[in-house]
Amino acid sequence: MVEEALAAAREAGAETEIVLVADKKIEGCDSCRTCFETDKCKIKDDMQPLYEQMEAANAIILGTPVYFHNVSAQLKAIMDRTFVLLIKMRLKGKVAAPITALRRIGAGTTRNLLYGFFLAQGMIPVRGAAGYGSGKGEVREGFGGGRNISAMEEARNVGTDIVDLLKRIS
Repeated sequence: MVEEALAAAREAGAETEIVLVADKKIEGCDSCRTCFETDKCKIKDDMQPLYEQMEAANAIILGTPVYFHNVSAQLKAIMDRTFVLLIKMRLKGKVAAPITALRRIGAGTTRNLLYGFFLAQGMIPVRGAAGYGSGKGEVREGFGGGRNISAMEEARNVGTDIVDLLKRIS
């Protein structure tokens, strides 16, 4: 679904990049508060390049499977580790959208968590997308969270909504 959203954004004129984190080593925040003193996270792992990519981006889509009404553990670690960016509001003004893939339940809870994250960071959220499917990859043929819309159509709307908003605010 994220790839579909990015394809729609490219068709609307945006440059895009996808970052897959499933194979990356990203530790959780240990609340050491070093970032308050140094403006940097002391943990040296695969999060370091993500900081740079997030700061350089005009827009960010956070895509996640939904597990027990929540984002994946990998995405939660990323969200927690962006506290260092929150200190000086380095994501403020970036357009953001959530994309979730799930079997049956938890889209609303997960989407609310992501919207709360975006707002806390000072980001500008647009509508997200939810895709439903029973097994891995089935969201490609599944329905979306809206009425009479497929998951892939909903994902494409995310991509075009982001580009439209970026054009309006720039």
